[in-house]
Amino acid sequence: MKEHSLQFRFLMTVMSAILIITVFVGGFSIYEVDNYIQKETQNLVEVTCENEAVKINNIFKGMEKSVRIMENYVLSFFEGAADVENPNRQNEALQFADKMFVNVAKDTDGAIAYYLRLNPEISNSTAGIFFSKVDGGEEYVRFAPTDLAIYDRNDTEHVGWYWQPYDAGKPIWMTPYYNQNNNILMISYVVPLYCENMFIGVVGMDFDYTVLTEIIHEIKIYENGFAHLELNDVIIHDGSESTDGEALPGVPKEYLRVSEGLTNGMTLVLSADYDDIRQIRYDIAFKILFIVILFALVFSFFVTFLVKRIVKPLQKLIDASVKISKGDYDVEIAHSSIREINLLSTTFENMVVNLREYKQLQHRLAHRDSLTGLRNTTSYKGWVAGFDKQITEGGVSFGIAVFDINNLKETNDTYGHILGNELILAASRIICDTFKRSPVFRIGGDEFCVILQNRDLADIKMLFERFDAECSTTYIDTDNAKLPISIAKGLAQFIPNKDTQFSDVFARADNEMYKNKRLMKEANN
Repeated sequence: MKEHSLQFRFLMTVMSAILIITVFVGGFSIYEVDNYIQKETQNLVEVTCENEAVKINNIFKGMEKSVRIMENYVLSFFEGAADVENPNRQNEALQFADKMFVNVAKDTDGAIAYYLRLNPEISNSTAGIFFSKVDGGEEYVRFAPTDLAIYDRNDTEHVGWYWQPYDAGKPIWMTPYYNQNNNILMISYVVPLYCENMFIGVVGMDFDYTVLTEIIHEIKIYENGFAHLELNDVIIHDGSESTDGEALPGVPKEYLRVSEGLTNGMTLVLSADYDDIRQIRYDIAFKILFIVILFALVFSFFVTFLVKRIVKPLQKLIDASVKISKGDYDVEIAHSSIREINLLSTTFENMVVNLREYKQLQHRLAHRDSLTGLRNTTSYKGWVAGFDKQITEGGVSFGIAVFDINNLKETNDTYGHILGNELILAASRIICDTFKRSPVFRIGGDEFCVILQNRDLADIKMLFERFDAECSTTYIDTDNAKLPISIAKGLAQFIPNKDTQFSDVFARADNEMYKNKRLMKEANN
């Protein structure tokens, strides 16, 4: 009895100790993983909101550019105040604008109306042009210009497009408003026209607000996340306004909110459902808890017969658990000839693989460019910090090649952003194919950086020749022509005792790139 009692006490002591250790390690692992997920979720929502705001701002910039083209065209007809008051010049400007503006409007996404109105004080109350799409049609229909004299200047729907930019004295984005004539919610960008400080009139475009809402509806974080637009703390959603977030369809009771200002004065708000975030945390916690429970059950069942044989592999598992609880997933799981312990080790190893893959996924989301798959600016900053440290410590040798796509803006303006993205992808492929052994970063919309070391640094002349040859023979097919690939490049090498940080080398490479860009531009003229 004493022997059995001692064995029982020994086994209970061992199992109690193991149970305490596994509960502690499992709990601490859950705590660390939970903190990591919360931080990465916050970062993911912020990065997504920032990227989506850039996309929307690009749409606004395209709209503003179209109106600015119309503005410059009209002003080109008037050389001075006397010219402005000349009825013949006014009629000439209206006639030519009538023909030219339609082409600008057709090339502007979301445009539903365009107009030019002259100041009634130098002409008459209906002098101008006004074209609008009707009932969802694609063609622009001419309408008689609104008689400014018959409406109160505070009537936003009918004459706000004229008086608001006049009062502001500068181009403005009008607050989204509902137009009864078109039965549509729209936003307008209007520019006041001045010649020698004389107010000539206004030129502007109206845009379908659903162009924005369709983009907003596609923005989603996890399963139940959502996005919306706000203006002065008022939510604008599909034509309705609300100050209560829960008034929006599908809005959860609790959510993580991140916002980013837009160029037209509105705010993009991105919200992630806390239930989605909790579910991710619960799933990871369940896996950890499952491993802990399985570990305790299997070990307690076999501890009577395998205490000596399992102590060593068990200790290695415990050591691995401690590392995992600290966020270190680069561990090696020990296996045993005992089937059950080996099963435990395999299960634990699978958990480590899952956690490592999840960490790698989060790292890729934060460090990879969504369009090209190259390393992004976040990754670039980490490499810069590493090289700054090596420069301080000494013994480093490297070079920097900077590349910039020529004519990307003209390509976007002429062929659209889809073809512009193809140009970016083609450029990234050429750079990656040329510098296969070096890290390539996309550090701007049309700018790339390659950090050169070892063989690529030594063979840079040959690689640049190969790069130029590849650019000269690569084209992007359009409907009417083949679009050439033109990329400016610059190179700089780290100079010991002169360069004190990575940015010193980059600045020289960037300067060389701009010199090359100017030479390429002069060669093409």
